[in-house]
Amino acid sequence: MTGVDVARGLALIGMIIVNVGPAEAQGLLHRLYLLPYGRASILFVVIAGLGMGFMLRPRPGVRTPWGVVLWRAAILLLGGLALQRLTDDVSVILPVYGVLFVLGLVVHRAPRAVVLGLALVMTVVGPVLYVGHLLTAGADHHTGPPLELGNPVAEVVHGLVLSGRYPLVTWCVPFLVGLWVSRLDLRDRAVLHRMVVWGAVAAVLGFALSLLSMSILDREGDVGYARLLTGAAHGQMPLWLVSSVGGALAVVAACVLLGSRAPWFTGPLIAAGRLALTLYVLHVLVLAAVKPDGGFTLAQGMAVSAVLTVTFLVLAVLWRRVADVGPLEWVLRASWWRTAR
Repeated sequence: MTGVDVARGLALIGMIIVNVGPAEAQGLLHRLYLLPYGRASILFVVIAGLGMGFMLRPRPGVRTPWGVVLWRAAILLLGGLALQRLTDDVSVILPVYGVLFVLGLVVHRAPRAVVLGLALVMTVVGPVLYVGHLLTAGADHHTGPPLELGNPVAEVVHGLVLSGRYPLVTWCVPFLVGLWVSRLDLRDRAVLHRMVVWGAVAAVLGFALSLLSMSILDREGDVGYARLLTGAAHGQMPLWLVSSVGGALAVVAACVLLGSRAPWFTGPLIAAGRLALTLYVLHVLVLAAVKPDGGFTLAQGMAVSAVLTVTFLVLAVLWRRVADVGPLEWVLRASWWRTAR
């Protein structure tokens, strides 16, 4: 769990960098700065699936905590939609978490092979559904401002499932992979080494194939079903899913192998990982207040990201000295969570 917390802390920092921006990469330095783009959020969701798998793992004499999971799903769904009302510059990922948690309840008793098989199937079927809906729905495909509390229910459901920034049909893939990983023996270093190697292979191969397809298709890559062969970050297509999920698996395994070594490095990341929800919401609030309408320049973005990262790491370390959980993590657990557990 220490290693998973380290990975969650890294994912949080990556999402801060992406949301601070600027998102349009120009030049090598900018591309390196935006390396987390399309990867940090996938890592976040893989870890969510991993944590949900740990939580729902069958244990003798312990019933499935349906009430706890549904409570968390409702808080993340409604709270995320409410948070989105504050800004259009950050696409809040929390609402899809709520839907994914319900999915976790549906599939958590399925055999490990079935969970992995479903993830592999949806790696192809999900993007096909997404592109098919885009072609048939046209203007009804939700590509406008992010969904927020107060939108019609049908629009919210539509945006969460088939369109929007985080459609369930594709974002279920990293979550299901996380559930599958939770069934592995993560204490076995051989398993972790294989995750690092094969995850890295998938990450590099998916990225290389996306570059190749981009050079072949050129501008035709965004037209019709040819889009399925592209691999742009957040494009919802198979090559991006393979590359980003593979990279996430390599990062998680490497962090578990690292464990509590080098505490000067891992200690602040562990603290941040255990306060990830609180810090995520806090960074959205900060950006809603300070991010200009035209966004930041690269120099400004790097400076803001650095300040937020250092500040949050320090806050997390200090908070952990006086409390075990963050304020929003405490809300998720609720008073009856201890009884249900």
